[in-house]
Amino acid sequence: MLFRKLVFLISLPLLVINCGGTPDKNPLLEEAKTKYQKAENDTLIVSKAPVALKEAEEELQKSRQLWQDGEDENLVSHHAYIAKQKVAIARETAELNAAQDEVQRAETQRQKVLIQARKAEAKAAEKRAKKALSEAQKERQRARELARQVNQLQAQQTERGLVLTLGDVLFDFDKASLKPGGEQAVNKLAQFMEEYPKRNVMIEGYTDNIGAAIYNKQLSRRRANSVRQALMDQGISSNRIQIRGYGEKYPVASNNTEAGRQRNRRVEVVISDKNGDIQKRSS
Repeated sequence: MLFRKLVFLISLPLLVINCGGTPDKNPLLEEAKTKYQKAENDTLIVSKAPVALKEAEEELQKSRQLWQDGEDENLVSHHAYIAKQKVAIARETAELNAAQDEVQRAETQRQKVLIQARKAEAKAAEKRAKKALSEAQKERQRARELARQVNQLQAQQTERGLVLTLGDVLFDFDKASLKPGGEQAVNKLAQFMEEYPKRNVMIEGYTDNIGAAIYNKQLSRRRANSVRQALMDQGISSNRIQIRGYGEKYPVASNNTEAGRQRNRRVEVVISDKNGDIQKRSS
């Protein structure tokens, strides 16, 4: 019976996630689809920039597949953004190639004058194409760096976003002071927040159900505040940090065993999305 309860409690967050679902559409993906379809129907692009158009199609297919597979929306948007940029590159490349073809066909003096104008347009188109590609590459690098930073934090993706968990072993017994291991985790979090100044955090403290509920709530808030103060000591503005003390509410394991109680004694740091928004608890 105890084993069944444990399985139920462990599975409950997954059920909440599934019930929440995902949005029907990704705005950036839909925009990329529209731009690609328009380019696909443009005979100039199809004839003058087939390779570039194919590359755009491949990136769009990646984004679609990631979306269908329920992958991280940031990754979906990343590939959709690249697809959109590659459509722009295809259009600029087609214009460049068309201009170059016209240059080759020019035979008269009047055409020579026109050629010079087309050459200028071609250079501008090439410059725009290179700029678009450079921006896409920078965006890809930023996405990789974000993934690396999250991996270093050992944060987990949940229905509320990225969550970093500081276990009970990182605090002194029945105290709110962080041990060295906890300070190291906070230092990594501070570095992440410095790198991404638009990201905010919600620090939530939790306890097991041993002892008075009011004392547990106070202890959980003190521990959350301890993490908040450690971040502020690292130069993170207090305006970017919220705290909550939930005490024995929202257990992640059974309080009937020591192992379960230890898992419940924790501090969770919920990292906001790129706009600084943090999803509230649904229950």
